[in-house]
Amino acid sequence: SLAAATTKLIGCTSTTQSSSSNNVLRILAWAGYDEPSVIQRFEQQTGAKVEFKTYVGGEQMLQFFNQAPPGTFDGIISDGEYVQKLTQLGAIDTLNPSDFPELKNFYPTYQNFAGFVQHGKTMAIATRFGNYGIAFNKKFIKLEEVTSWDFLKRPDLQGKLAFFDWYLPNMGNTSLALFDSLGNPYELNDGQLGQVKDWLVKVKPNVALITPSIQDITNAFINESVVAGPVGDWIIQNAIADGHDNFAAVVPKEGAIRWSEAATVCSASKNKALALEWVKYMTQPETQARLANAKAYKGIAPNTKASEFMNEKERALLGYVPDKTNAGKTVIETQLERTRARQLPVKQPEKMWQDLYNEFKTT
Repeated sequence: SLAAATTKLIGCTSTTQSSSSNNVLRILAWAGYDEPSVIQRFEQQTGAKVEFKTYVGGEQMLQFFNQAPPGTFDGIISDGEYVQKLTQLGAIDTLNPSDFPELKNFYPTYQNFAGFVQHGKTMAIATRFGNYGIAFNKKFIKLEEVTSWDFLKRPDLQGKLAFFDWYLPNMGNTSLALFDSLGNPYELNDGQLGQVKDWLVKVKPNVALITPSIQDITNAFINESVVAGPVGDWIIQNAIADGHDNFAAVVPKEGAIRWSEAATVCSASKNKALALEWVKYMTQPETQARLANAKAYKGIAPNTKASEFMNEKERALLGYVPDKTNAGKTVIETQLERTRARQLPVKQPEKMWQDLYNEFKTT
């Protein structure tokens, strides 16, 4: 329960004095933020040392946060739906949008993104986003075959699919597959939720790999032990960047779930001025260009000016190019229109969704 979580999750909420010195910043983040190409300029500009603890998935982020001594972290990179949880816990500070002049250059979706703005207050500033569309190997599958989520149920794909192991994107995409006219794919009644599980169970014979390891999925695509999966652009872009250009990803006609990451300042940080400078740094187009092309996995920069700091190959890889199917728009702009933000379940406790997802995994 949230009440239980509130009493335990004290990593950023305690007023206990921390021994952290003023030139060390401690950040809890997804992989990629810790890469030298992303953080080195900040360390050079400020003379600070940034120490990272990396996680995979929002549940693990909260777990690390929970286990940390009070005041351990100065900042957290959080997904949209977990910004909500951190806000409820009083773990992160409200931010003043006027402190971030680069916001005016962000895609409109991320200038005032619902996941990062809670009760009219800005709690987080967007750093990177992407989607969980269908990735596939063009050697085995033609683009025109991958129009709908029902593609994943094809009998000839038995033992050929990879899934990124997280209930929220996989169940959200399934909800879109079944009920694409719903306003929120996470606002399901119990009957609809049962249909989501049944649909996933039908896909299960085709699933060869379910893992939280981005590298394992990338490798499985490269060595052709899988040929497709609902893992979006972000994983296969790694393979393409490594010279394997026989991969593609599409957002099916029903749409796809979009992930969104953002920077926050911990309420208990003893180094808030530096933490705020780090958040500002993360809004800069050059920083976001490097983060978008991180080795750990790729993403899209919310700052539209970031593409000016990318080479032609990087721009093409990430979709900063005209969309042939949508005049006057880039591929990214089309995807933003056709994807829905990942969220938490609305009508049921999270555990109910997690239990159904675990049944699918163990079927």
